[in-house]
Amino acid sequence: MLGDSVFKNRFSSVKKLMEKEELNAFIVSGGENLYYLTNFARGLALLIFQDAEPILFVPKLEYEDAVENSRIVRVMSVERSADIPEYLLSTLKEHGILHGKIGVEENYLSIPLYMELTSKGDTYNFVFASKIIRQLRSVKDKNEIELIRRALQIAEHGMKAAIDAVDDGLREIDIAAEAEYAMRKAGAEWFSFETIVASGKRSAFPHGFSSQKIVRNGELVVIDIGAKYCGYCSDITRTVVVGSSRKDYDEMFNCIVSAIESALETIQEGVKASDVDAAARRVISERGYGEYFTHGLGHGVGLNVHEGPRVSSQSSDILQAGNVITIEPGIYIPEIGGVRIEEMVVVTKTKYELLNKLNRILG
Repeated sequence: MLGDSVFKNRFSSVKKLMEKEELNAFIVSGGENLYYLTNFARGLALLIFQDAEPILFVPKLEYEDAVENSRIVRVMSVERSADIPEYLLSTLKEHGILHGKIGVEENYLSIPLYMELTSKGDTYNFVFASKIIRQLRSVKDKNEIELIRRALQIAEHGMKAAIDAVDDGLREIDIAAEAEYAMRKAGAEWFSFETIVASGKRSAFPHGFSSQKIVRNGELVVIDIGAKYCGYCSDITRTVVVGSSRKDYDEMFNCIVSAIESALETIQEGVKASDVDAAARRVISERGYGEYFTHGLGHGVGLNVHEGPRVSSQSSDILQAGNVITIEPGIYIPEIGGVRIEEMVVVTKTKYELLNKLNRILG
């Protein structure tokens, strides 16, 4: 559990960025962002001022829960969610803000709400400001890193259970169930995403899912899971062979492990995220698998399993100390199968810290 000082510091950081953007107020509406700032995700909107207490608007049925669990905010109950534009506009006026720039989260604000705000609040200039909290959330403090570390420990319990369960004749969903049960037993509040167990030809689908397919001897099985702990996510992938391996599978595994090592050697504060992707991609291409690595190398992880920074050839992000990112190269050969291994690391000023404890190649 994070202390009040953490949330005070977060609001202080938001207000500094608001000042930089010349915002008179900021309306936050994304669930994870509400949780990040208030410790309560089920609000309708959070109104932040430069020099007044933030106000969290919640549905009436959530009021008692919000009062008990939210931090550093005043909680206001809203009778009907449809009335939220009126509440926001009237509260701005009550605080003496009759015009000026009001930040909104374009990534989360619904079109009807935006249209109503702009039509009824025509004295305000509503500007897109999602980047403010996205920028803050991309750099984790020590408290967040410890929660992510714990979430990954839980996921590794699930991975061990899944791998132990892999056997000829089981369905993919049976293996997924073992992983999810183990994660729950280890303390997972929920899962970062839908558990992926993809075998045989399906292991060559980068975004596979757990199906009714029966796992058979000689097949590759990609297992991609994640646990949530105190709101924070983890993400880990391992690939195993059912029964005895083959030379072509071994070559794919060795290539992926070498690509991970090459990427890790590149990581430190100030490095372009695209350069980390390039380091892994170069290894895979040199070994003849370039056309079979079809996605970016990784992504940031935090309250959401996919957040900044983006680690891909197209990314313009620069790594900062405190970024928690995945390194997950993959080779996906149609009709044969795929191999993906995924690690989580914290970027530091001079290098990185590997969060994973589980071996990369398991049998």
